[in-house]
Amino acid sequence: MRKFVFWTGIYDIVMASTISCPWVVKMLGVPLPESYFWLWFAAALVIYLGVVLVISSRNMKARAPVIYWEGILRLIGFLLMAGFGIFGGLGPAVTLLGVVDFIIGLVYLVGLPKALNTTPMNILLDR
Repeated sequence: MRKFVFWTGIYDIVMASTISCPWVVKMLGVPLPESYFWLWFAAALVIYLGVVLVISSRNMKARAPVIYWEGILRLIGFLLMAGFGIFGGLGPAVTLLGVVDFIIGLVYLVGLPKALNTTPMNILLDR
């Protein structure tokens, strides 16, 4: 689980760095916003989350709530990206990223309690 958390953090950093380049976003078939501010803002937040995951992977027991809540955030991200990808005209690339987030989120929510031999509620409440 430790390596999975580490590499998903690296994935976040690389993916966000890539989507912060407007020409890459356009190449993926995703319509660009009028202002790049929101693209860069979202990318900066995802880079931050990636760094947090990399750091959290070093001591998962102490930082388990951060990882677990990140799993919940990824499920919400899936709902948003799949919804906007399919129904909002953002295209299959956004939908695919949402599906990847869904898988990662499920692994966090199911695998972390097992790896730490505790319950999800204990992780959520930092017990």
